[in-house]
Amino acid sequence: MVEKLNRELSSIMLFLLAFCASVFIGQETVISFAAILFLAIEWGISYFLLKKRTPLHGVYMSVIAAEVFFLVTQEFWLLALSILLLIVAGVWKEFFSGAVRRRARVYSVVRSVILSLAVLLVSVFWMMDLYAQPITKSVKLPATLTAEIDQTKLDSTATMLNHIETMNSFGSRTTGSEGHNKFISWLEQQVTDMGLTVYRDKYTFDRWEEKKSSITIDHQEIHVSSAFPYSGETDEHGVTGEFVITKRGDYDRAIGKIAVVEIENYSHFPIGVVMNMRESFPAQAGIPASEGDLVLTTALKDAKLAKAKEMGVKAVILVWKGVSDAKVEQQYLPFTTDYAGIPAVWVNETDGRQVINAAKEHKTGTVILEAERQQHAPTESFYVKVDGINPSESIIVNTHTDGVNVVEEDGAVGMLSMIRYLQQQEKPERTLIFAFVTGHFRLPEFKGTSQATSTWMMAHPELWDGKEGHMKAVAGITVEHLGSMEWKDDASGRYGPTGERSTEFAYAGNEVMKAIWLKAIEHQPHTRAIILRGHNKFEFGESQPLFEAGIPVIGFIPMPDYLTVNSDNREMDKFDVELMHDQIESLLKAIQLVDETTTAQLGKADGYSFFYGRTR
Repeated sequence: MVEKLNRELSSIMLFLLAFCASVFIGQETVISFAAILFLAIEWGISYFLLKKRTPLHGVYMSVIAAEVFFLVTQEFWLLALSILLLIVAGVWKEFFSGAVRRRARVYSVVRSVILSLAVLLVSVFWMMDLYAQPITKSVKLPATLTAEIDQTKLDSTATMLNHIETMNSFGSRTTGSEGHNKFISWLEQQVTDMGLTVYRDKYTFDRWEEKKSSITIDHQEIHVSSAFPYSGETDEHGVTGEFVITKRGDYDRAIGKIAVVEIENYSHFPIGVVMNMRESFPAQAGIPASEGDLVLTTALKDAKLAKAKEMGVKAVILVWKGVSDAKVEQQYLPFTTDYAGIPAVWVNETDGRQVINAAKEHKTGTVILEAERQQHAPTESFYVKVDGINPSESIIVNTHTDGVNVVEEDGAVGMLSMIRYLQQQEKPERTLIFAFVTGHFRLPEFKGTSQATSTWMMAHPELWDGKEGHMKAVAGITVEHLGSMEWKDDASGRYGPTGERSTEFAYAGNEVMKAIWLKAIEHQPHTRAIILRGHNKFEFGESQPLFEAGIPVIGFIPMPDYLTVNSDNREMDKFDVELMHDQIESLLKAIQLVDETTTAQLGKADGYSFFYGRTR
């Protein structure tokens, strides 16, 4: 009986362990312990109970040794070796070990076919894992590679705050808005005053901007948390109809009526689906489960407004669930969808109860969403150059200029301070390209291959692709969301400050860039840094186009919960200029370290990792 169970189950378990180790990137330690325990039991049963002595035992011991050394060293090649040996052991156990079964031949054939497919599947996943996580050694930078910042030449916090206040004076800076265009003009004047030439790329697009939104039931106005950007519009009288509860995308019951849709927030989203952690600083830090939850929720739970429009729904009311009223107030979400042609608004959970109750009672109400639409609205990207000794190589420093509050996007203001500082230093080895791009808040028209920077890159291959006399970009530094302090919903659902900095996510294109960023932040005692790798085709922020072009990047992108809040105070109560000053220091150090590193050492971007990422 024991021998039969051992023969029937062990190969399945070996393939299952190999599969889990290949797919669940963030759970290697747990899986390794499970593999060691299983193989020790398997070896003990076979060796002592069944009295078998086969070469397979040597494979088991090799797997155990590889797993133990992996747990000690965390070297990926040892994990890859152990997965390969598990596949070998499973094949050996199933097809080349033991007596030929004489009974249940149909069962044996079916089992062999299924397990053969399993071997093929696990082997494919293992090879994909090797592609996603190439066998590399940890990079240690030379001791002589250092970077120091002369504080007397860097803008003071007072100067930075003055520039931030100037930016805020323009108001909301959604793409192509009056505030955005004024901000771009001010930025261009600033760099012109530094003696730099401005190179412009002008665009036009169809712009939409909310002017007024409301919901009325029984002559009582229900508070609207925010309008759904680029959804649609009404006249000043709005649209009136019966409220009907339905599910997103399922609008059959709401034809000719107003749909009410509840959207449950991803407060504990399985973050390893979209993020894969290379390393953290300090070492015990991990990715908070709720980071970027509202952005992810609106991206992954598509309201399917175009379908509602097609089916003749008059308007859509989206009701938040599982998130505080304060956190969702004035969230400009989602900002990645096409114009839908149907008015849609967001309501918080508290006010949403009135809307839901009205729908249950088949009440009639009115939705107003007045918006300005402008065809061929002008907007522009621009870049400036700080010439280097080597004119054939470049380092691209980029951000986007459109945003709705102080941290989305103050990267452009930070880049002004960086340019001013670098102009007072010795000439850099490579030419520095500072790109200020538009379109991040209108990605359906400006994303190109991924994010708005890709549109700029397609227009300027001479600055980065290294072909036919073009400059070769050896690295990229992306600057976003500076000075963000952390605000969260607490256990009781109250939204407020934690007293901590926002987690400082930074994408590193390869191990060298990871080492450079760790070097750049090593003297920042309060930093909570998570260094990420592009994962499952996700790399949040404007570093993604550089990464996808094979350029090794450091993409600095904290993601506070209020990132897309379009408030009157521009979220200044959540901004810390001293933190911004510290972060600019770190980014300048990163530029210096990159510029002092040879092109061969910088290498190229690793490529995306896949499956479930490491979060701790």
